Amino acid sequence: MTETLVREPLAHPPLGVDVPEIRPTLESAVAKKTRGGLIAGAAAVGAAAGLVAAPSNPAAMTAAVIATGAVTALAANWSTCGMSVAGVVAAPKQPGRRGSSTPIRRLGWHALGSLATGIPTGALFGALGALVTGSVPWAWMLAAWGVIALGYGLHELGMITLPTPMRRQQLPRHLRRTMAPWKVSLLFGALIGPGFMIFIRSSAYYLLVLGVIASGSPVLGAAMFATVSLGRCMPSVLAILHTRRGGSMPGFLSAMCVIDRRVQTLTGGVLIALAAFALAALV
Repeated sequence: MTETLVREPLAHPPLGVDVPEIRPTLESAVAKKTRGGLIAGAAAVGAAAGLVAAPSNPAAMTAAVIATGAVTALAANWSTCGMSVAGVVAAPKQPGRRGSSTPIRRLGWHALGSLATGIPTGALFGALGALVTGSVPWAWMLAAWGVIALGYGLHELGMITLPTPMRRQQLPRHLRRTMAPWKVSLLFGALIGPGFMIFIRSSAYYLLVLGVIASGSPVLGAAMFATVSLGRCMPSVLAILHTRRGGSMPGFLSAMCVIDRRVQTLTGGVLIALAAFALAALV
């Protein structure tokens, strides 16, 4: 999804925009023929899994939510904000900055902040579902979820365009200039944790929220949002490993921008497979 940069000054270069020399377009990164083949293959695999496993509707929804949580934990990383966090966490502390911390400690603070807001958010979505979906038949919810997953899978693969409602806000840049790095890591994590406080990078997030609400389980919601919170620490972990091996942050960021489109393509394929799985489970 293209991110429009508005309001808050960026804490990082505007890599969210499709600038071919920095972040390749989907069309140039993955050929349309390849994406078409992925759609057919993913649909076949997902449908076969749904027919062979023949789960009950509640079990199928739970399986779909868990799989969507896993792919969201991966796909939500490759954004301008995710790369900004990696820079804060992994970069050496600048001389004269307040506080004493190491990249590993900052990573821990970032994970703590993300979990502290992500877990309650997931639990609240599950509790909301328990209140509003109790009288809705499971088959209806699974069918609706499958159709929406199919649509957003095609959206991720660039075949159609669907609405992507979100709060179009970046992580606040001024925090990096005014606070100790460990505090910035903690607060950035807290802002990222709920998933909707800033740009929503991947359509998988919408399917995760809908699935948690449909399941009506605060425990499942908390567990899935905890998974996403921990998964979103991945760029920082990779940045720490990269710099410890002698690599530079600019080189790391450039590599991540190239990976971005592959991850988006993978996400689209997974959503197509999960859509087919959910719809086949209804048979």
